Amino acid sequence: MVLFRDVIEVATEKGISYVDITETVSKLVVECQILEGLCNIFIPSSTAGLMVNDGDRMLAEDFRRHFAAIDEKKIYSQRNAFSQLRANLLDAEKTLPVSKGRLLLDGRQSILLWEFDNEPRKREIIITVSGE
Repeated sequence: MVLFRDVIEVATEKGISYVDITETVSKLVVECQILEGLCNIFIPSSTAGLMVNDGDRMLAEDFRRHFAAIDEKKIYSQRNAFSQLRANLLDAEKTLPVSKGRLLLDGRQSILLWEFDNEPRKREIIITVSGE
């Protein structure tokens, strides 16, 4: 069993936005030379989340509108609670299979980092690949 870990930094915009990190994660999987195993992607944040879905721009806009339905003016808790509520609709981590040295995603799937904070951020994402 071999373990590979790297941390990437991703700049995000404030509010409801996303960054497609598929290419970066895929390159790391190839570079680590693990042929069969698992790739775990983790974002240590309570105001951002991960999604594996079709990377279509119009579908992403539908998701953005869905997240925006959590009305900031109707949240009773702290001033940034709406960001945490939105992020909890997603996951802080995703685990994907690796086969023949590549992520097993279909041709349309993308790994999307969704940002919900009210400030732009530099997010650290921890990528761990294990296998043989």
